[in-house]
Amino acid sequence: MIGGGLIWYKPEWKIIDLICTLVCSIIVLAITIWMLRNILEVLMECTPRKINATKIEKGLCEMDEVVAIHKLHICPVTVRKVLMACHVIVKPGANADVVLE
Repeated sequence: MIGGGLIWYKPEWKIIDLICTLVCSIIVLAITIWMLRNILEVLMECTPRKINATKIEKGLCEMDEVVAIHKLHICPVTVRKVLMACHVIVKPGANADVVLE
């Protein structure tokens, strides 16, 4: 709209149309790349970049009731929701509900 208004006001400024088109194209390309990267992370079930799986595993292993952890899997279900699943071996007689919380 700005480009159209400028061309209407000064018809010799036709280059404004090209400049506006290039700016809009760059914005659309940047947003598309960002969206594709997020979508591919969900489809490939990658661990989100903001989550450190090693730190989570270490923190879980430091709990008193936990003996070992294996098959730790952290993946996005949607762009904003993350799922974590793992097998946790607890000490005999430990309250598994406490560990789960």
